[in-house]
Amino acid sequence: MSINGRSSTKKSETGSKSFSRRDFLKLIPSALLAGFLSSRNIASVKASSAKPVINLSGRDFEGWTVELGDGLYFRPEEELPVDITDIETGHLGKYSELRANIKRRIIMAHNVTYKRITDENVMHLSHKCAYQFRLPYLPRPVVTDEWNAQTLEGGFFVWDGANTRLDYGTAFQWDLNPWGDFGVVRIWTADGGAGQWVTAGQLTPDTNWHRVKMVVDVSAETATLEIDDTHYSADLSKTSKPDSWGTEVAARLQAEIISIYPESSGIRATHKSQFRNWKWHGKPAHSS
Repeated sequence: MSINGRSSTKKSETGSKSFSRRDFLKLIPSALLAGFLSSRNIASVKASSAKPVINLSGRDFEGWTVELGDGLYFRPEEELPVDITDIETGHLGKYSELRANIKRRIIMAHNVTYKRITDENVMHLSHKCAYQFRLPYLPRPVVTDEWNAQTLEGGFFVWDGANTRLDYGTAFQWDLNPWGDFGVVRIWTADGGAGQWVTAGQLTPDTNWHRVKMVVDVSAETATLEIDDTHYSADLSKTSKPDSWGTEVAARLQAEIISIYPESSGIRATHKSQFRNWKWHGKPAHSS
């Protein structure tokens, strides 16, 4: 997953290729909370004397931030490095569509679209988040197909830049490479270090809507993750970050896609996935 500067192995139709994935997200400077709330969303953040209550939702991801992730590759003899113009997120009212490798180059591009709240009190909340996702096409092992995919991913994290400098949370990765581990679901795990993906199950690729639910409570050191009616063993991950990450405290809900690794056939496929009906509720961790 793009989240957390992880490394992974990508497979092509002729074998496998390993490469490092750089930190996907340089946390933006602290900002007023109101700056992150879209008028298109049903959004309220009510502050008590010490802890806020978060109640956010929306049909699409209007107002979210779009960034280039760390799952990147380009064929050096033919292509320029991947940049922000290789990805986009379109808001269509009923859903948002994440797109990667939109210029159909011989690259692998990583779209990270996220909602972020900067406030030191998010460390003390129990966060319950959910959204729906779907593939509008089915990946196939055909190098000339217009659409193909590497992964669909998502997660929720709380960055404690002020104290522990750890990123707490949970995340999933759905492998969609038709030459790879097609349909495998992985869970992100880390215990204070760089972390890794762990195989947790199987979700057969289709074009149906699926729903992911995540609960993260840093104070209780717990996290849960459910896709449709399947629960996955998602312990609270604790991922270390480089000095370039900021000193603020911030929580973020994110959705991601990575376009297919193009080698060795020079695949030029675009990847797209749709997301809708997101919710983010946060309340004091020990309240009833």
